Amino acid sequence: MASQMTLCFLVSKYDERRRSGLIADWTSFEDVGKSFNGKVLTAAEYQRVEDLYISAVGSLADAMQADRFELRNLVLNEPPPAWLGAPYEGCSVERHTALRLLRRMLRHGLISCTLESGDALRVAVETDFYVSVEIQPDAVDCLEEVRHLGLHLTAVDCGEEERDAPTTVSRTADCKFWEELAQSVRLSRGATAILERWAEGSFGYRWLPVFDGNLSVIARSVRPHSLVTAYLETSVQWVSRRNLLPAIESAIMVEDEPVVVFSRSVGGVAPEILVYKGAVPPIEVEVPPGDVFGFFLWPADDSPSIQAIVPGDGGRSIQ
Repeated sequence: MASQMTLCFLVSKYDERRRSGLIADWTSFEDVGKSFNGKVLTAAEYQRVEDLYISAVGSLADAMQADRFELRNLVLNEPPPAWLGAPYEGCSVERHTALRLLRRMLRHGLISCTLESGDALRVAVETDFYVSVEIQPDAVDCLEEVRHLGLHLTAVDCGEEERDAPTTVSRTADCKFWEELAQSVRLSRGATAILERWAEGSFGYRWLPVFDGNLSVIARSVRPHSLVTAYLETSVQWVSRRNLLPAIESAIMVEDEPVVVFSRSVGGVAPEILVYKGAVPPIEVEVPPGDVFGFFLWPADDSPSIQAIVPGDGGRSIQ
């Protein structure tokens, strides 16, 4: 939200004694079945409280005529549900879908984002079952409905210094872009690996190793709105299946970076990619099928690269 005059609040079920920790209280869906102050949290009670949160945000959306929301700071650590479609950073959803997504974020947390409706309303799920809302000063009276629901409001700093605007990539991944990239690939001293991102998180990207200068297959396969980053000097090691795990273990010992593993393929796009993050190499069953593999360390942010946005309405790059 652009205005620095906006007001920010945390919406929660906690009164002052629970916020301060004087009275223990449940903080997530995972607490269902556990006892707090001699009372077991049931699924029905969790549902009742969760419904209050959804009603609170729904009442704010109604009061501010917020009928559409953009998904910002999108993180996908599980496949998106079918009803959400193929979400990407900056995509727009209608009010009902936004509230349904809010419920999923409260309950599971493997998908997260900020829901923004222009300058009118900004909503995000925080840790420990808090929901943050950001509104314009002239809408402060709308918060009374939240209090009427029995929820509590705590004024907080909007923290605008922590919300840097995402880097905007103005170049479009059109025919000219792919032609110039193909030329750069031919002149590059190393291998080229393309990272396609539509969100952060393990389900918000894919790697596309370039096996030759013909990028037509990759150009046809990338998703609308995604950000493509071509790393032109990637250091790829090729090994047999027998030598893959020892080679990865050696790489991890030298550099504490994720390792991208891919099998050799025909037609330009690797059929399966394994990104391994951790101090222990993958086990045999995690390795993609194949006899010959390439692997490289995840490139640093300042590695030589070329970026562009795949054409599509409303796409914006991510950090």
